[in-house]
Amino acid sequence: MIGNGYRSVRHYLLVFAACATLAANSYGQRRPEDELKVPDPEAVTVEASDGVPIRCSFYPGGFIETPTDKKDKPKVEKKPGKEVVPIILLHGWEGRRRDFDELASNLQKRGHAVMVPDLRGHGDSNKVTLPNGETKDIERDRMRSTDLAGMLLDVEAVKKFLFEKNNAGELNIELLCVGGADVGAIVAVNWAAYDWSRRQLPAFKQGRDVKALVLVSPEASFKGYSLTTALNHPVIQKTLSVMIIVGEDDRSAAREAKTIHSRLERLRDAPTDPKDADLVYIKPNTTLQGTQLINVPGLPLRDYIGFFIEQRLVRKSSEFPWTQRTSPL
Repeated sequence: MIGNGYRSVRHYLLVFAACATLAANSYGQRRPEDELKVPDPEAVTVEASDGVPIRCSFYPGGFIETPTDKKDKPKVEKKPGKEVVPIILLHGWEGRRRDFDELASNLQKRGHAVMVPDLRGHGDSNKVTLPNGETKDIERDRMRSTDLAGMLLDVEAVKKFLFEKNNAGELNIELLCVGGADVGAIVAVNWAAYDWSRRQLPAFKQGRDVKALVLVSPEASFKGYSLTTALNHPVIQKTLSVMIIVGEDDRSAAREAKTIHSRLERLRDAPTDPKDADLVYIKPNTTLQGTQLINVPGLPLRDYIGFFIEQRLVRKSSEFPWTQRTSPL
């Protein structure tokens, strides 16, 4: 019995050693695709309520890339989905979602979930489905103020997509940030005002999710579509965190941005600590504007935007905890 027991134990140790060796070899030979990495953007189509298909790029959140020694690959860590900040980026007139590739990728590597649509009449969102099932081209050059206002429907469809991601526990819609360049900035401000004007139901919170705006080269109006009325919304005037970026050497663009900044500044108290500033105004010395401005080499504007979101949303996330947002209707 003693001999048999010894042989049994010895057999067990040999098997254990073999398994351990196999596991060690497997770990050492782990394929690169098995390692945690920041996911590639996904092609997504959402449909606006008037039937316009909106093509988007979605950068899944929750993956934080931290640079390591130059000899090593960046370290990628996973954060809880319910802590992920969702961001919508809106391109400018005659732009497309690819204009935000670098910024969206930068923000995704900070752990955020980023949704970048081609607004109607732009990029791949250039057709509308008619009631009879046929498609019709959207002629951008013939778009007027009412057509531009229809871009709010595009953003609402994008928000619905992110809303579903919230209920799946992949992000926190209560921390929503919306960024826009030139005309996209007009859309962003108007949609934020709409989001904060939604009628509240007794048992269900509607809207009121936008907590920050990033406005790059904001214009007061374009083709009769204006942000003036939206700027009068009390939440935008006093509550939302707002970052404004403009190339100072373009006098016309700088003047419009300064006017918008001044309207907000006079209604807000100056913070004692600059890190607590909820109104940030950045004006580098360049004539470049819009997405060209934030993509110019040598200017750390993408990092400034990332830091702004970190300070105004991530650092304050405990004030806006994740909740399940299933409509009772």
